[in-house]
Amino acid sequence: MIESREGTGLPLEVPQFNSSNAQLAGAYQKVAKLEQTKLNKFDEKSQKIDDQLKLVQDLKSRFGKIKESLVPFKTPSDFKDLKGFSSHEDIAVISSIDKTLAEVGSYELEVLNLANTNSIMTYGMADRDKSEVGVGYISFKTGTGENKEVYIGTDNNTLDGVASAINSAKLGVRAFVVNDGTDADEPWRLVVTGEGTGWKNDIEWPEFYLLDGDLEFDRERTREAKSAIIRFNGMPLMADENTIKNLLPGINIDLKSAKEGQSIKLDVKPDFEAIEGKAKGFVDSMNEVFTFIQNQNQLGADSHKDASKSLGGDVGLQAIESRMRSIIQLTQNELDTSTIQGLRNVGIVFNRNGTLDYDTKKFQKELETDFEGVSSLFAGTSPLTGFANKMIALVDGMTRSGDGMMSIKESSLKSKKDRLESDKERATQRAEKRLEKVSSQFSRAEAAIQQMQQSQAGLPPQGA
Repeated sequence: MIESREGTGLPLEVPQFNSSNAQLAGAYQKVAKLEQTKLNKFDEKSQKIDDQLKLVQDLKSRFGKIKESLVPFKTPSDFKDLKGFSSHEDIAVISSIDKTLAEVGSYELEVLNLANTNSIMTYGMADRDKSEVGVGYISFKTGTGENKEVYIGTDNNTLDGVASAINSAKLGVRAFVVNDGTDADEPWRLVVTGEGTGWKNDIEWPEFYLLDGDLEFDRERTREAKSAIIRFNGMPLMADENTIKNLLPGINIDLKSAKEGQSIKLDVKPDFEAIEGKAKGFVDSMNEVFTFIQNQNQLGADSHKDASKSLGGDVGLQAIESRMRSIIQLTQNELDTSTIQGLRNVGIVFNRNGTLDYDTKKFQKELETDFEGVSSLFAGTSPLTGFANKMIALVDGMTRSGDGMMSIKESSLKSKKDRLESDKERATQRAEKRLEKVSSQFSRAEAAIQQMQQSQAGLPPQGA
């Protein structure tokens, strides 16, 4: 009979052996524990592989952070961060910059007129959802010159119903019901406005053909569609919208208000703070890897018991650290005319602890005085050159799926664990067979002992 694994505290199925003989029962338990001890070795090895695998994956993740932090430094256009400034933000601002297209520069702007839509308002009515405006249709002329009609029936012949019908027709206009606050008895009015700004989007107002109704436009309450008019560096320009998109490559300018005679200065400058912040992120990610490797190599008498040091003494880690240090210390600027020839010149140096120190003020100062030199150091002057590209190439060689050094090690550990699990399963089956055999042998031995005891007592043997 086979005893279940559950309740025994053992991972293998132990054949049941119930004996009144304490010596035999104890001996059997010793044999079972010995078999279990052998199997525990597999668990210990499996746990060590798990610890190593966890550390390898952790290190891969840290390498990924290095690459992520250096991607913004791969090319001169990536390295360049730009920021817009306006002398009068209430009039105009630089709303967005595409750094791959924009250039550093200063520009003069004057806003003479903002772009707007055309609008018209009806006379007032007592309410918005009860008073009937009549039954019939409203005739529109679209921007393409096509005539369109919106029909008003008994189910929608209120101000709210007319507004909903116009909006559902999608004619390039929007309708709203508003309370203009000028007439206590008839405050509700229908407002129709074009959807596009600029003089090109000026539309003809619709005509009402409604029976038994009193809905009419107040021609005194209209606004014509106008284009934005600006002077850019003294030259007059016109735009259909209040966001100027095609004036300067990669730069969008939002017009906020018009103020004739007020000159505005718009500047596009390098965003030193953003670049400096990215550099700090790179240094921090590098230090995470250096600290990880150093912790693995700080071994003591009990380090073999510490799961967090399962990669301790790995020569591969030492080689990785050496290559990283070499790139940091030996990368030279390809721009010979710059005084910035290495990371040490921008405040990035190794300290006594083996990690990197980062002098924020020095880095920002060098950006301000020799931006091209700092950019060249990180991004190079030709494709795949410069510190950032060299370090990314090293990281890719460590983490690339398939043939990356860390990926190969990760795959090897997973395969090793799979083989170990298979070995353990076979060893468990052999142990269970051995215990079954021992159980049978001990049962026969117990029967023989009982027979011998009965013979010595002068009793007939059992089964006689």
